[in-house]
Amino acid sequence: TVYLARDLKHPRAVAIKVIRPELTVALGPDRFLREIAITAELHHPNILTLIDSGEADGLLYYVMPYVEGESFRSRLKQEPPLSTSEIVRLLQDVVDALAHAHRHGVVHRDIKPDNVMLSEGHAYVLDFGVAKAVSDASTGEDLTTAGDTLGSPTYMAPEQAAGDPRIDHRADIYAVGVLAYELLTGKPPFSGTPQAVLAAHISTSPEPIKSLRSDLPPPLARMVMKCLEKAPAARFQSTDELLREIEALTTHSGGMAAEASGTTRSPFSRRLVAIVAALALLLIGGFAFVRVAQNRREGWVHQKAIPLIQRLVLDRSVDSAYAVAIQAAAILPNDSTLGSLWPRFSAKVVFHTSPEGAKVYRANYADTSSWQLLGTTPTDSVRLPSGGQGRQLSSVSRIRIEKPGFRSLQLVVWPVQFPIWPQIAADTFQLDRIGAPDSEMVRVKGGAFMAAMPGLQHTKPLRLGDFLMDRYEVTNTEFKAFVVAGGYTRKEYWEYDFVRAGRRLSFEEAMMLFRDKVGRPGPSTWEGGTAPVGQGNLPVGGVSWYEAAAYAKFLGKSLPSVWHWNRAAAPLASAWIVPGSNFGTGGPTPGSRFRGLGPFGTFDMAGNVREWCQNAVGNKRYILGGDWSTKSYMFAYPDAADPFDRSPINGIRLAKYPREEPSLALAVRPLEQIFRDYSLEKPVPDVVFATLRRMYDYDRAPLNARVETRDTTEDDWIKEKVSFDAAYGNERVAAYLFLPKRRSPPFQTVVHFPGSYAIKARVSTTLNPVDVAFLVRSGRAVIWPVYKSTFERGDGLDTDYPDETLFWRDHVVMWINDVRRSIDYLATRSDVDTTRLGYYGLSWGAVTGGIVSAIEPRLKAEVLDGAGLQLDRARPEVDVINFLPRVTIPVLMINGKYDHLVPTATSQEPMFRFLGSAIKRNAVYEGGHLAPRSEAMKQALIWFDKYLGPVR
Repeated sequence: TVYLARDLKHPRAVAIKVIRPELTVALGPDRFLREIAITAELHHPNILTLIDSGEADGLLYYVMPYVEGESFRSRLKQEPPLSTSEIVRLLQDVVDALAHAHRHGVVHRDIKPDNVMLSEGHAYVLDFGVAKAVSDASTGEDLTTAGDTLGSPTYMAPEQAAGDPRIDHRADIYAVGVLAYELLTGKPPFSGTPQAVLAAHISTSPEPIKSLRSDLPPPLARMVMKCLEKAPAARFQSTDELLREIEALTTHSGGMAAEASGTTRSPFSRRLVAIVAALALLLIGGFAFVRVAQNRREGWVHQKAIPLIQRLVLDRSVDSAYAVAIQAAAILPNDSTLGSLWPRFSAKVVFHTSPEGAKVYRANYADTSSWQLLGTTPTDSVRLPSGGQGRQLSSVSRIRIEKPGFRSLQLVVWPVQFPIWPQIAADTFQLDRIGAPDSEMVRVKGGAFMAAMPGLQHTKPLRLGDFLMDRYEVTNTEFKAFVVAGGYTRKEYWEYDFVRAGRRLSFEEAMMLFRDKVGRPGPSTWEGGTAPVGQGNLPVGGVSWYEAAAYAKFLGKSLPSVWHWNRAAAPLASAWIVPGSNFGTGGPTPGSRFRGLGPFGTFDMAGNVREWCQNAVGNKRYILGGDWSTKSYMFAYPDAADPFDRSPINGIRLAKYPREEPSLALAVRPLEQIFRDYSLEKPVPDVVFATLRRMYDYDRAPLNARVETRDTTEDDWIKEKVSFDAAYGNERVAAYLFLPKRRSPPFQTVVHFPGSYAIKARVSTTLNPVDVAFLVRSGRAVIWPVYKSTFERGDGLDTDYPDETLFWRDHVVMWINDVRRSIDYLATRSDVDTTRLGYYGLSWGAVTGGIVSAIEPRLKAEVLDGAGLQLDRARPEVDVINFLPRVTIPVLMINGKYDHLVPTATSQEPMFRFLGSAIKRNAVYEGGHLAPRSEAMKQALIWFDKYLGPVR
């Protein structure tokens, strides 16, 4: 059901599309919103984009621009009919839009006259993602009986009608053929009951279009009938190919090309007409056409592209903003408005290689179907999408570097400095000649880095040199060389003592354990000393840690330490790597079959098979990355197994270190985990908690508050810096108060607690309100205290990881009382409604929020963005688990599915389970640490609107 509505935030007309209630139940909100959000990533002049989507009152909806015009369905019913040249030109718009979508991996699956709008002579395709969302959650019967709204049988490709789940872009090409057939003849190829139409698509050839329209140019008739071929392989194989065919049918003026028109003349007449037409076009129409076309393109830049870029930047959709800007810059390269926008979503870099003269290409991380040539090294200053560091990494790029005679490089870069990425500005990328040693290894840049995994976050950074890491996991074929060389009989490869259940085994005893399915030496997955037929290129599985170490010795390499493995794998980048990796499938795949690429060029470090590492933990050895059978959060989880374990999911990836690596001994030493199994822990009883809570009491001494500065230059808010006496010592607390303009006081107010980046920062005067700006724009005030240890109040504490020291305990108490003292200050302001106070905690602030709302009764609702229980243990009086059951206000947790800091199963879910609130929700989205910003903002506003009340 479609409603015409008025967008109050950006004054404009919009169309709100509400899914019918009977389908809402079958769909479920998460799947539906995820699928239609695809449209938001498609930016093309002939695609009607998605503005918003959500769930309200149990109904699913999405919002699109309102277009002044009519659907193709409506136009088909009118007289006079469209001319052939008009139809071809409109089909060109439709196919151009589909080609753009297909290049981004998106198939529409529901092309029909109702889903194409006609406005001011141009066609606009809409409703991408809707048919897929419905068909994924419904049966084929639902689709055929729901009516034309959701996948009409009239326009279904034969493979769709047959229920084949392997639908690809060629189904859209078939639907274009049906659409063209109907536009040109006035009726679709098949009609009747839905069942009869579906059967006809599968088994009946349509009546040749020339028999219905003998006047059609033969090339046009052939094009339509080729689109309608039953077998996908017989149709056009891409929309780009179909687009070229349509373009060949049209002249620059929009009419039919001579060849397409089917007219014939004598050779002399054709030459004469061609000369006259060319002269006329040159002298009369040429300049006008070029000027009109250029004006149209320039108008698109100013009227559509630039406003769209501005909206995308606000939403941190930097990849999309970059893609639109590239198109706009090709039309107006020197436009000043566009030039001022570039720094907000991109950064300039220069690529260097040794030797120089290599070509550098870029692609979006998740889409390798289209590569953009950036230049030849040393490149000019080129732009890459970059989203800044305020919330999380917003964009990374795949880079491919190629030079004849040298091995190509493929890596992942982010142009702003961040510890997990190669540093473009500082590095020269070394190219190795084809045939050079270690051809299947990649170079990994050294430095001071951590074993950044839950349970290992207590470790201090360790400085290591550059090293090499296998690009792919070791295959069965590669391991076979070790077996053939007598690897299981030569003791020199087995340098570690065999200790099993506390007993030392002899070499012969151990070798008897390392047998395949029929008792021959080899991995447990093999038979008769070799891998099963056809599995030579699969990663070897079923090997113990001892076998992996012996294989490394055989090659003169090493099992990686946990430190080196973390550096190459980059669990911090799980938001990009995990969705493109082999998790939860039926088995391993050859290297690079999935697109999960690490920053330095390694494939499949997430999933496929888990990989043995050198370090011990107790009587086990670390085995990292997760595997094809496990949950995706295992990529960032420090798993360990008995060194004799020979599960099919156990694989190998090797490292090679420089000869002199002074810190190597530290890197391979046993590595203790600090791990808490929250399924076995219980919060303290009420009587104990009553004692703990008194630690947060403080004297309500005078605030001695004052306003230090007042800045009114921003369009959306007034920024005040205030200060008041702290609840401890003789200190002062500074706080920044953002008051919304164009709203009337008293304001609902939200207390903000930032992420741990505030611990590293030292100046608050340049504090960027980007993380809370959406709250102020919604009409709420925000107070951001400068907490103890943050910004200029730094005092030596340099981490947000808890420990059991009094130093940590005292700091937690000070942070909570900074919040409470800030609320004391708000109570003195006549422009603040202290009956409607909220809390918004981000990452570190989200974890701390589990204590804040249990201690401070004046808060009425809270949003914890990036929340979970930490695995490091703290003293009971500041241990978050003891406070969660005492939280009673409505709590919204917002999390990323692939969070490496607070994993879903071991951290997020236990925190949610312990929360005592009767009203609580844990919203988990695709993403790493912190969910996508647009979703976080939307859900936070919905929560505060509901439980603080709408803004006046």
